[in-house]
Amino acid sequence: MRFAATIMKSNAFRLVTGLVGIAIIGYMDRELSEAIPLALLYLAPVVLMSTALRRWQIPLLGAVCAAVVEFANGYPWTLRDGIARDSLYFFAYTAAGLYVSEVLMRRATERSHLGAMESEIEARRGAEEQLRLVVANSSIAIITSDETGTILQANDAAERMFSGEGPMGAAQLQGSSLNVFMPSLARVQIQRQGWEHLKTMLQCQGLRATQDPFLADVWVSSYITSRGGRLTAMIIDASTEVRDREEANLEQVLVGSRLAVGALFHEIRNICAAISVVQQNLRATFVVEEPSEDFEALRQLVTALERMASLELSLARRQPTKLRLESFLRELRIILTPSLRESGIELGWHVEEDLPEVWADQQSLLQVFLNLVRNAEKVLAPVEHARLELRAAEVAGLVQVKVSDNGPGVRDPASLFRPFGGGSSSSGLGLYLSRAMMLSFHGNLAYQPSVAGATFVVEMIPVEGDV
Repeated sequence: MRFAATIMKSNAFRLVTGLVGIAIIGYMDRELSEAIPLALLYLAPVVLMSTALRRWQIPLLGAVCAAVVEFANGYPWTLRDGIARDSLYFFAYTAAGLYVSEVLMRRATERSHLGAMESEIEARRGAEEQLRLVVANSSIAIITSDETGTILQANDAAERMFSGEGPMGAAQLQGSSLNVFMPSLARVQIQRQGWEHLKTMLQCQGLRATQDPFLADVWVSSYITSRGGRLTAMIIDASTEVRDREEANLEQVLVGSRLAVGALFHEIRNICAAISVVQQNLRATFVVEEPSEDFEALRQLVTALERMASLELSLARRQPTKLRLESFLRELRIILTPSLRESGIELGWHVEEDLPEVWADQQSLLQVFLNLVRNAEKVLAPVEHARLELRAAEVAGLVQVKVSDNGPGVRDPASLFRPFGGGSSSSGLGLYLSRAMMLSFHGNLAYQPSVAGATFVVEMIPVEGDV
């Protein structure tokens, strides 16, 4: 059955059938022409064959049919009547065939367009389905609102973010007002002229269903649809990040304070030792028979100062962790580049590939490099063609990072790491604290003499080494 249907739909079958039909009608017309004219019956094979012929072939078919009719009808042919009759036959058959061909072509074009549209619609539905799955399963909270601030859609992450703890904390975002959960975001008027394509990022306060506030990083995008303006927001809870950053800053302040107090007590002990030596020399020089009250008072004062100095806080040794130095240096470059560019300082960056992991504390190490670069910026301010170079390499079982500048150099290298240095423009504790931080995780910070400028070397122990 399928084979027969295929044959019947083929162009060759239609052409053969049409020709056979023309022959049969011609024979019948020849036999019955005097009683019944059969010229209209030729339209049936013409229509059938036109479905298998091209446009330029259809006029040829019309001419053939007109010739067959003229031969078979039995009417006498004259110049006046024959030409008019044959022209009528030719145009009738040709017009019928062209009409059928045009209808079939239009139907084929419509089917092609319809198939393309269906494919496009199917592809769009697939893309929309994938997008819905991505939005629904995203770990970032995504909400969409209309011009009035009514939340139209919200994914599971948004529901979890804005829901508080306990049974009273269930948030029903869809259909709620954006002003309840994100007041700052609700103030964005997307229906205003020029705001229909807003794309920006902001940091604002959000409110959970329990009215607990939190800090949010928000990426906002607005657009226009056939149903009005829409606003889509991707929201991240930044409260934990801010807390961790502030705790890290507080820890740095505490460590710096302990180091500063330790340096102060260290100096007090040195002074007490000097006073004790002077006291002993005075007693040996001025021999008295009875103990002097002044000498005894001086001894008690020195003892009291030594007792105070003995309360020195121990150096806050931070527990070193494994640190990927290459990643750390990439982050450091991102931090340093804008500041150096604004100061007009060229940055040279030379980091050896495949550096090993080191034992260090990331926050402390960052403070060390920031202090070195800040000092370099100060001395390079009046220098033309100022340049700062950072070189990192593994040398003799240690990882060394050298920070060099082309400034005027260091006049008194011996006093660089002394606390409260007299030549310092600030507190005189920057390099002292930086070295103390490096020593706290068994690293080191040293000055390396150079022909021009100043070079500081930060040394760290690879993870393979002993801490």
